[in-house]
Amino acid sequence: MRSDDEHGPRPSLKPTSPSTLAVVGLVGAALTLLLVARYYQHAPELSWYNAAVLLALAVLLAWMAWTTRKTLRPSRSRTQGASAGGVPSRVSGGLEGPEHALQIARFAVLAKAAAIAGAAFFGAYLGFTVWLAVQSGRLTAAADDLPHAVLGTIACAALTAAALWLEHSCRIPPQDDEQRERDADEPTRP
Repeated sequence: MRSDDEHGPRPSLKPTSPSTLAVVGLVGAALTLLLVARYYQHAPELSWYNAAVLLALAVLLAWMAWTTRKTLRPSRSRTQGASAGGVPSRVSGGLEGPEHALQIARFAVLAKAAAIAGAAFFGAYLGFTVWLAVQSGRLTAAADDLPHAVLGTIACAALTAAALWLEHSCRIPPQDDEQRERDADEPTRP
């Protein structure tokens, strides 16, 4: 019988590191500060609906995180209630078929991409907000754009947080000790 090592490296998706998000955010802020300082008069108008779209995306990712977490980590009362009723309960962290595992993997990739994009847009909105806050005393257009930039910054922070929650929710929890013992006691089929 072959071991997994003979088949080559196993694919894995590592969690997004905070340093990656910080670097992406800082680069976004620096580039935006440079571009806005030079080309503010040509910049597109900031609107509230830009932030509304980002907030809607954050809500969608948060809902996906909540449902994924609920699927992968059922509550103790729900699993005990199902066992007491005579219906076999699903093991915490157990996936029913490869299509569920593939869906969780897709959610994890989506979460990673959304976290990085959210950090980049957060940096861009933050750079825009800082420049507008400094210039709002001199330029009335900057004072008018400042509330929209602040709202966009908050929306991007919410998007990044929701994406990180979804990424964390996609982690398969380790099996508890009781399940490991049951698995060890069961005979394996040839």
